[in-house]
Amino acid sequence: DAVTIHRGGGCTAADIRVPVGTGNNYACDLGIRTIEDMFVVIDRGVVHAVDAIKVTHPEGETYSINVVVWGLARDAAEMAEGMRWLGPLRYDVAGLYHILLNKLNFAKIGATQASDGECSGGMGPGSEHEDFMMMFAQNTRCSGRGYQFAPLAKLDDGKFDVVVVKKAGIFKTMGLFDKVKVDGSHVEDPLVCYIQAKKMKLEAKESTDLVGIDGEIVVKSPVTLEICPKAFHTFV
Repeated sequence: DAVTIHRGGGCTAADIRVPVGTGNNYACDLGIRTIEDMFVVIDRGVVHAVDAIKVTHPEGETYSINVVVWGLARDAAEMAEGMRWLGPLRYDVAGLYHILLNKLNFAKIGATQASDGECSGGMGPGSEHEDFMMMFAQNTRCSGRGYQFAPLAKLDDGKFDVVVVKKAGIFKTMGLFDKVKVDGSHVEDPLVCYIQAKKMKLEAKESTDLVGIDGEIVVKSPVTLEICPKAFHTFV
């Protein structure tokens, strides 16, 4: 959660992250892990410009500050929301269920490191939809229960980190998730494509395959993601 604080002297309003959720991934990237940390940051009074991701979809535009997900990751997150009584363990249970389910996730995905460039990858003329496991596009390093899905991500580098995972067998998939939990070394696996981009596109083959934004909003594809450098200020 976030609270906007207006400082005196004509300074720009800035957000402060309040670590009262389950994962608190955005707050943790700012070094705010407890309520005490939050008050220390407010007292220090230092603000910094950070990025956001503009997501253009059939219903309009939505801005993300944390993560945009599709595939197994979005489906598992939606399921986990209905199991809050399990606490943080719900992410593991939902993830295992969807690994075993092995649902088909066909899509075209492309990305570019140039803000005005065309998205390369599987978006070219005549390209076909491929069966992927999932896709993450993140401003933060972690998602869910503090797992390092995008270990190189920074809040202010003018890029977002894209993690696209190809479909694999059950045991291989479980092994990749173990690497996510331990140290983020899954990004070194040949089944994982990890790039830092300024723009990307995703077009799911099935209209029922939805895209999740910051764990709060769900939209239909196709979606186009574009980085918005220094979109707002936050206390650090």
